[in-house]
Amino acid sequence: MNDHCVRKKLKNSQCDNCAACCPADAVTFGYLDVKIDNDRCFQCGNCLFVCPSDAIEHIPVRERNYNNNGQLVIEKKETPASAEELLVWHRQYHIRGMQIAEPEVDNWLPVLAALNLRLKALGEPIWQLTIIPPPPVDTGKRFALFRQKTISSGLNTGRARTGLNERKKLWPDDSWFDVRPDTENCILCTACAAVCQEGAITIADNQFTVDKTKCSGCMSCRDVCFPKAIDVIPQAEKNSQPVRYAYFDAHCSSCHLPFMSWQPGQTLCPVCRSRKEKGWL
Repeated sequence: MNDHCVRKKLKNSQCDNCAACCPADAVTFGYLDVKIDNDRCFQCGNCLFVCPSDAIEHIPVRERNYNNNGQLVIEKKETPASAEELLVWHRQYHIRGMQIAEPEVDNWLPVLAALNLRLKALGEPIWQLTIIPPPPVDTGKRFALFRQKTISSGLNTGRARTGLNERKKLWPDDSWFDVRPDTENCILCTACAAVCQEGAITIADNQFTVDKTKCSGCMSCRDVCFPKAIDVIPQAEKNSQPVRYAYFDAHCSSCHLPFMSWQPGQTLCPVCRSRKEKGWL
């Protein structure tokens, strides 16, 4: 895990994308640190497609087969891809279905169902499933090797691009997360905008702007917000447009400092307002 990891940058970071998708429980978190247990990890590659900062190293991307009809081809037992990986295949290679040998169908059905729910939310064509008979088993070693090459002949091979930022490039007009500021509790301290490496949040010219197409879901904005006034919700949205919230320039009558307010006519800044509510002012 390299230094791009948000867990290594923010002590309050709650990003757990890699751990949440790991079927082997190989990821553990420490203070400003993340470790992958190499004895547990079997390099399925799921974590590569959910990391918001491309921080995971030394795990190879799975090579998969596909045919000229726009189908991923699963002929033998292999680690199922995640829905996040298949979303990349959908755009990068224009895949629109899967051809799966009969014994492996049950392993891939949950992933295919999750993928199609995401595609439906984005108004994209869902993937079709074609079930094929299992490849024949040959007892002769030489013939078995020849048969395996025959079955796989004519297929293309490829690897999907990894990382949420790569997915954003393939889906530039759509978003995967909904960033929701709570204007009742937000004090417009601008920490969320300052920490957002993707520029998904900007605060300027009396506009608090959220561009969800830029959000990679690292949750850093949520983690630095001490009033807990912002949240990031996984939610796919087609043709996502920036959301703008108006704020007003104000001047505190108590401490005489300028501040930003969600409401016009405010005369006390958040600090002085809090002091007044506690009877200190």
